[in-house]
Amino acid sequence: MTRTELAEHVFRRLTEVAVKMREGGAMTDRQTATAFLAVGVTLAQHQCGPVGAAEWLRDVADEIEHDASLVN
Repeated sequence: MTRTELAEHVFRRLTEVAVKMREGGAMTDRQTATAFLAVGVTLAQHQCGPVGAAEWLRDVADEIEHDASLVN
């Protein structure tokens, strides 16, 4: 499995989890997005430190602002 395939697989699985959480009323979409983003920030901190994590987060925000379909 390539990295791209793995990333797509993880994305699909996380999306399934988010849908189930919404349908079950466990968390709102905003709460789920915040939780998932917190996981991303934590992983970025471990890999790149706090400054690198902040830069990663800014990059994600820039991608969303430019074209939300690029964030995947």
